[in-house]
Amino acid sequence: MKLTRNKIPFFVVFGLSFIIGLIFLIIPFTSHLPDGLEKVSKDTVGFIKRHDFKPSVDALLPGYTVPGIKHKFDTKRYTGIIGVFVVFGISVFVGYLLKKRRKKSVPPA
Repeated sequence: MKLTRNKIPFFVVFGLSFIIGLIFLIIPFTSHLPDGLEKVSKDTVGFIKRHDFKPSVDALLPGYTVPGIKHKFDTKRYTGIIGVFVVFGISVFVGYLLKKRRKKSVPPA
């Protein structure tokens, strides 16, 4: 399949909707146990148990949840969707910067 300029929006919309569909299908099967970093910090290093440990910045989405939404099942899905759009936005921005930089560095023919 050759990706032409006319097919790019369709490709992007299809890709994002596919990823969001996967989020809705996979989130119910995720583990409720702590992730690896949290487990190691609790069991091995012990800095989560320390009372003097305070993060320098509050988390925007603490515990993979969206503040203000009460149902925990839905909030994890929303967090996943927000994450997809944040990563997509960063990728588009970096791509834009690289394209702009490439145009400046190529000498005119």
